[in-house]
Amino acid sequence: MLNSQQKAFAKVLDLVEESGCMPYVMLIGSWAEFAYREAGLLGDFAPSITTMDVDFLVRNLRKPTPSAGLAAAAKEKGFYVEADRIDGTTRIIDTTGLEVEFLIGKKGAGLEASLKTNLGVTAQALRHLDILSKHPVVAQCLGHEVIVPVPEAYALHKMVINSQRGAKAHKDARAVANLQPYLNTTVFKSLYEQLTKKEKAQVRHFAEREGISL
Repeated sequence: MLNSQQKAFAKVLDLVEESGCMPYVMLIGSWAEFAYREAGLLGDFAPSITTMDVDFLVRNLRKPTPSAGLAAAAKEKGFYVEADRIDGTTRIIDTTGLEVEFLIGKKGAGLEASLKTNLGVTAQALRHLDILSKHPVVAQCLGHEVIVPVPEAYALHKMVINSQRGAKAHKDARAVANLQPYLNTTVFKSLYEQLTKKEKAQVRHFAEREGISL
């Protein structure tokens, strides 16, 4: 039996699927942990989902073709849609308060704070998202095939960006600690070796601070 928050998340997945956008996004926020559990990717792993935010990574700026109208479809389905006043990023909000945001990898000089996408939404541009996008896996979640990062990449990304997370840093650190016993050590080490020198240093700093063995 789904609780009200999970029902709202199911509505979001229905919206993304019906808009034809599911193959072009990756679920990367804390709700990815819910997908891990639903798909049985981590045995008896039990996430603690306390956030009202759903984060999707746009996998390709120019897909699909022709463009989809995700924001417009959301309005038709009764969601509230707004654009951030500072950078124009799209937020889709359910009546329960569940809020959907879109992110995209920042490349090169990366001067843009946000980018318009062929999904029909504007996504916030951030660094380090390639840690996630390069390592996808499909999870069966609430009747949908949802693309998520492999759990080892998900944990590494949280470790890399933890110092930038402000008030959310402690929550993310707990999430990593909760995940750690279920991660594949060989996969984790392999993905760690693919990080940049700076990213590796950030992971080591996090591990030392949190008492995690790499």
